[in-house]
Amino acid sequence: MMEWVQAEIENQSMGDVRLNKRLGNIINRLSVEPSKSIPCANTTWAETFAAYRFFDNEKVNFNTIMSGHKAATLGRIKNEAVVLIPQDTTFLNFATDSTSKDMGTLRVKDANQQLLHTSIAITPSRVNLGVVSANMWQRPEKKTKRSRNTKPIEEKESMRWLDHYSKACEVQKEHPEVTIVSIADREGDIHEWFQHAESFPLEERANYIIRAKANRTLELENDDRLPLWEHMNTLKSIGKYSINVPKHNGEPSRCALIDVYVSEVRLAGRGRLRKPLSQYVVFAKERNPPDVKKGVEWMLLTDLVVEDYSQAQIIIEWYRCRWEIETYFRVIKGSCAIQDNRFQTESRMLNCIAVYLIIGWRLHAITMLARQDPDRPCTDAFSDREWTILWRMKNKNAPPSDTPCLRDVTRMLASLGGFLGRKGDGEPGVQTVWKGYDKLLHYIEAADNLGL
Repeated sequence: MMEWVQAEIENQSMGDVRLNKRLGNIINRLSVEPSKSIPCANTTWAETFAAYRFFDNEKVNFNTIMSGHKAATLGRIKNEAVVLIPQDTTFLNFATDSTSKDMGTLRVKDANQQLLHTSIAITPSRVNLGVVSANMWQRPEKKTKRSRNTKPIEEKESMRWLDHYSKACEVQKEHPEVTIVSIADREGDIHEWFQHAESFPLEERANYIIRAKANRTLELENDDRLPLWEHMNTLKSIGKYSINVPKHNGEPSRCALIDVYVSEVRLAGRGRLRKPLSQYVVFAKERNPPDVKKGVEWMLLTDLVVEDYSQAQIIIEWYRCRWEIETYFRVIKGSCAIQDNRFQTESRMLNCIAVYLIIGWRLHAITMLARQDPDRPCTDAFSDREWTILWRMKNKNAPPSDTPCLRDVTRMLASLGGFLGRKGDGEPGVQTVWKGYDKLLHYIEAADNLGL
């Protein structure tokens, strides 16, 4: 079993040592070829049958599978000064075959759509530390706008944002020496979230950064009221700087010059349930965007104190780290091909997804660690067995006595997956790293069989 797998299941709590070992074997096998189906990833029918029995075991569920990984994640969090916990939702579409009753034996595909809401822990340098919380559900039939507005927050889908923020507060309580910041995009702009945060004691309260969606009413001096956007646009910029806007939806990456605005505001209440509360607002707005509709404009609400330009810039950069959860979703849906698995029951499917969340973390973490801290020893991410065999396969000579840096080994690994390393190629992405790691594990298996 690979060393990283052993570390992730060290504190596994399934109530049965045999199940802990079986989970390790499954992660070990599926991580070798994560894009392949369970029968293809396993070398024998016995291994395949054991995997399916594991997913169908009544003692096994989503939370017990994730328990060891979450414990390992908390262990990594305690070594950091600041940990960001972005949360978001992604759609998973599972196609199921069924026989049409009206057309004989013709097979048709039915769509089974599941929503996966996940929180991951990352460093400000964008290294993935692990999954903090994850849950799945199916969206019920659409309701009218009026019925949605009359429901309490506990009965709405929006409650998932508050639940995951509570998980961030649990992390803060366990590691009071670490600054924990929960981050969400516009869908997380919920007044009840802000009130929910104030219900926690200060020492157990995780901070938050949320991109505003609603143009909320502000209570100003002299009992004046003004919408959020109108108020922020009346302020004077406290500074500006350039940021790189990555390519998106076929559009090339570009450099954007943004103006920064800051204000402490008081959000107006509404009715008996929504109470007034104070926040800081950091407004980042692109100057002279190429397209007004696609220019950078982030209205960020936070409970962190922001009084000057340097503090505002930190808030903006921490919010930009939220994009890593989108990258993580691409890993589990692309590199791990999570939507291609077919299970007859929902419980089996959820159990399998939990395994792939752990594998996806590993693939994402290796890639980002090499980008953000390239000079650290490669043994922080790879075992001695992994990097020495990789060195022999790529350089056709004995590995050096001194441990090479992480960047060099990761680039060698990615070259096995098709990374060319040309001057304008930048650093390797998750896909080439994963493909290279797939080949490396086959090299290791061959070396083990040959006794090398």
